[in-house]
Amino acid sequence: MQRAERFRPFSFPPMYKRIPLLFLAGALVAGALASRAQTTPQAGQESEPDSFVYEQVGGKDLKLYVFEPAKSEYRKPRGAILLFHGGGWSAGTAEWTYGLARYFASLGMVGISVEYRLSDGKQVTPFDAVEDGKAAVRWVRGHAAVLNVDPKKIAAYGESAGGLIAEATATTSESPSKEELNGVPNALVLFSPALNIEQNERFKKLAGTSRDVGSIAPMQHVRKGMPPTIILTGELDKLIPAAALAEFCDKMRQNRNRCELQIYPGAGHMLDTPGDQGEDKGGPSKTKYDAFLKLDQFLLSLGILPLEKPKN
Repeated sequence: MQRAERFRPFSFPPMYKRIPLLFLAGALVAGALASRAQTTPQAGQESEPDSFVYEQVGGKDLKLYVFEPAKSEYRKPRGAILLFHGGGWSAGTAEWTYGLARYFASLGMVGISVEYRLSDGKQVTPFDAVEDGKAAVRWVRGHAAVLNVDPKKIAAYGESAGGLIAEATATTSESPSKEELNGVPNALVLFSPALNIEQNERFKKLAGTSRDVGSIAPMQHVRKGMPPTIILTGELDKLIPAAALAEFCDKMRQNRNRCELQIYPGAGHMLDTPGDQGEDKGGPSKTKYDAFLKLDQFLLSLGILPLEKPKN
């Protein structure tokens, strides 16, 4: 997080180009395995998203970029996942998550790449990005019929700095209003999430002194009834220590929330392997492959990811 200029958007594992996977249906179908063919559009054939303005701030339109599965195959309301990119709260674009949005759309979900305000440390701070995240979830739930989305099957995905934004969408007051609850997703998927903001110097510099960091610090707002959460991170991550994420997950469980934590040995920030940028001598990253398999199983267990692809 301290070196945002060196941040690399998530590199989607090449093995997902075309490969059959077995998914564990978990609590839904104990012990059962479902076979699924996963296909990511090839270069030159990539789908383009529909864009929607979900908020206007200071004369600027903030947009959602929506990737849908084939309508002929998924007529019923689908699960959706909002994707928040990383970049140290001051860099990046929604386009960084287009590959992931297409991936989830290929599995039968609605993949939504979210544009949010980038911090300049003056007029715009990470607090604004958090408010944008909540507004995006509220907009999707409020327009569920238009998007053909099930309003009870909305997940928020965040990587690095975007992980804080995704997690903070679940933060509410002690007695939340209906509007607050409409901004809370039904599940959280977090990759190397920046949940240690109270110790993060970059965050504190961008946040300034006008607001209390503790007002959105994840550890201070864990409560009973939080969305089921999965966290995937690397043991060697120096930006967001795995111990801080383990502490968060422990507190989630103490409050009777579901929190799954996967710490990958030998992996650093965003599951890259220090020294080779996450690639095994040019080959696909086995760590990221395994991470996405666990992510898929998690969403399957919640019914957000469809168990089977409908037949044509």
